[in-house]
Amino acid sequence: MKADETAAGVGRFAEIDHLKAIGILAVILIHSVRDPWDPRLSSLDVWIGNVTRFAVPSFLLCSGFLYATRSRIPSKTVLRRLRRVLVPYLVASAGAQLWWLWHGEGRDLSTLVGEVLLGASFGPYYYVFVHFWLVLFAPLFAVLPRSALWGLTAAMLLSQGLLETRTIRLFTFFWHIRDPLLWWGYFLLGWVLRLHHEPVRRFVTSHRGALVAAAVAAVGLLALLMNGYPGSAWVGAFQWLCIYAIIALVFVATCGRGKPWRAVAVLADATFAIYLFHIFFLYASEEIVGPASSRFGLAEIGINWCAGLLGALGVIAVVRAALGARSRDVIGA
Repeated sequence: MKADETAAGVGRFAEIDHLKAIGILAVILIHSVRDPWDPRLSSLDVWIGNVTRFAVPSFLLCSGFLYATRSRIPSKTVLRRLRRVLVPYLVASAGAQLWWLWHGEGRDLSTLVGEVLLGASFGPYYYVFVHFWLVLFAPLFAVLPRSALWGLTAAMLLSQGLLETRTIRLFTFFWHIRDPLLWWGYFLLGWVLRLHHEPVRRFVTSHRGALVAAAVAAVGLLALLMNGYPGSAWVGAFQWLCIYAIIALVFVATCGRGKPWRAVAVLADATFAIYLFHIFFLYASEEIVGPASSRFGLAEIGINWCAGLLGALGVIAVVRAALGARSRDVIGA
């Protein structure tokens, strides 16, 4: 999610910009539909939730890609990355705690501290907890021998598959979504892709049509299968594979392309700030609009989605106008 440079200082990658931009639009949509535990949940809500699950994995893959290097990562780089993650997060968390106080749900001191430390002031902030530890471990990944890096990546992908297919379940939901065994495989896969980017790019550009067609077919088939076997043990496997199919589709469709559209670049650069601040406007919109009925409400979802996106972009525009380039250090964009 972070728009950070690689250790080698290379420029932009179209596939990364597109994954981040599409991912953040999907995140807002995820939060615009009803929660899985909502009794008014419709089958279409479930389907949207399933096909948008690629969003956070794509952010982690992009972060691994952008952080990847074979050189030692200096401590000052780690500290800079931590600052760029934690300062905007703390600003957003302060706002979240004020939100709960305003709604008559203020936290006592111990609860407040626990929520801030664990990325729980708002539910979606669990991502910051996951990303924080990856920033700390990136210097270790950088010095691993190639065979060890491949082995660790394979082990993390295997554990991820076991968790996603519900073969094993180690923790309650709160800790499950913070579990490195669930998430680190995406980051490490992005890291490996970056280290082998040139041959990957050549292969993709030489076979783009066939790869895009295969990815489209895979996404379509898996999206149908997820709804075709409700309650089946296979659903978890279909959901997990669909995450990779969608990421692969965006990657092969854009890898090696030229400069992305300005809107894509803007969204890619503002991804972290949008992630942190869209939730305020989405929650406010939900309070105003509310569900129209017990069925799926497309208009309500559209209104809430627009409120989340435009509200976050408005915050970014205001803070940038006030602080200039320093806004990135304060709100993440």
